[in-house]
Amino acid sequence: MIRGLSFDLDGTLYPVSRARALWRLRRERGLLVALMAARERMRHEPPLEDSTALIRRETELVAPSFGLHPSEAEARLRALHAALPAALTKNTPPFPHVRVALEAAHARGLSLAVLSDYDPGDKLRWLGLDDLPWKVILGCDTLGALKPHPRAFVALAERMKIPPAELIHVGDREDLDVEGALGAGFRAWLFGKKSAKTRAEKIFAAWSPDMFDQI
Repeated sequence: MIRGLSFDLDGTLYPVSRARALWRLRRERGLLVALMAARERMRHEPPLEDSTALIRRETELVAPSFGLHPSEAEARLRALHAALPAALTKNTPPFPHVRVALEAAHARGLSLAVLSDYDPGDKLRWLGLDDLPWKVILGCDTLGALKPHPRAFVALAERMKIPPAELIHVGDREDLDVEGALGAGFRAWLFGKKSAKTRAEKIFAAWSPDMFDQI
C-alpha cells in the first residue's frame, strides 16, 4: 500500500538549465562551478551535523582554490545559496502536466512531499507550485546530509508520519534519488530516459495527468 509520494525538484518537477543559472550568477561563476563540484564530492563523504557544518565543509573545499580567507569564502557561499533558487527557477515553468498530476494524486488520498537541495520552498514559489497541498517540504542541507545519504529520506518519512515502505520517491538521478530512496526503505521511480541499469521500479519520460492512478 502506498500512502505518499516524495519528489526531487531539480530536473524532476522542472527542466534545469545550468547555462541559465551560470549566466544569472555570472559574477560568481567560478565560485558556483567550484561549489557544484564540492557538493558532488561531499555526497560520498560521511554526513555532517547540520547546515552550518555543511557550509563549513564547502568552504574548506572551495576557499583554497580562490585564495580566499575562510570567512570571506563562507560569506560568499552563503550568498550563493540564497541566490541559487531564483537563478534556477525564476521564469521557468514546471514540466507539462506536473501540476495536474500532483493534484490528481492528492485527490486520491496520497500525501505529497518535496526533498531537495538548497531551499525548496523558494524554488516552489518561483515555479508557482507552492500552493499545492504539500505535507512536508524538506531541504537536505538543513540536515547536513546530501542525497544519496538516507538521513534526509528517513527524516522525511518521519515528518510525513508514513513508514518508508509506504512511500515512493520520484527523482531524475539514479545515483542520488533512486539509490538514496532504496537505501532508506522507500520505493523509487526514475524520471528520464529508459535505462537497463536502473533499480527503480518504474521509469517515465514525461509527466501525465493519470500517472499515479494505478498506485
